[in-house]
Amino acid sequence: MPDRWKVGTLADIADYYNGYAFSSKELLNEPAEECLDVFKQGHIKKGGGFNSDGTKSWYPLSKCKNLKNYILKKGDILMAMTDMKGNVAILGNTAIMPVDDKYIVNQRVGLLRAKKELNIDYPYLYLLTNEHDFLMDLRSRANSGVQVNLSSSAIKESEINIATKEVYSNFNNIVLPLFEQMLANQQANKKLADIRDTLLPKLMSGELDVDSVQF
Repeated sequence: MPDRWKVGTLADIADYYNGYAFSSKELLNEPAEECLDVFKQGHIKKGGGFNSDGTKSWYPLSKCKNLKNYILKKGDILMAMTDMKGNVAILGNTAIMPVDDKYIVNQRVGLLRAKKELNIDYPYLYLLTNEHDFLMDLRSRANSGVQVNLSSSAIKESEINIATKEVYSNFNNIVLPLFEQMLANQQANKKLADIRDTLLPKLMSGELDVDSVQF
């Protein structure tokens, strides 16, 4: 190990929070005005990554007065804490939240926020938590039943090597701009897809006529 590096735990470099335990009766099955998307495990891809089409439930913004800590911010890292015993696919994988104040996190999803006073930012946390050896170690400490479950303590106690502030700063200088561009591209693609999905049915039905449009 390089000089001035040390062995520590995930809790040393990131703050951890559990998602909110919603009652099923509280959730909306369709989006409405002034509501948040509920971030569930369906938003996390196998191998890591954010699935923008994973929203199946929504929650009224008017009920979020005391739930501010569960409203997600850009750069939050979300971890899948439950999986099927016979087909472990996403357990421990993480996604990056690409936007502010659009999602609220559900139970069985762990929320990690990098301790920026250590010069650590979200790209490092995302890459670390989806790294093969880290993931295999974490899964080996899951509770196994009909489902496989990660506990909060198992996540926070994951052993890692901790570098110096200078190393993390140099890492951020190289990697953070790439991730920022990646998130911006993802959001642009999502907007274009939404526009396509809105316009295409109208074009197919004849509601929109483009015969007179000059290209």
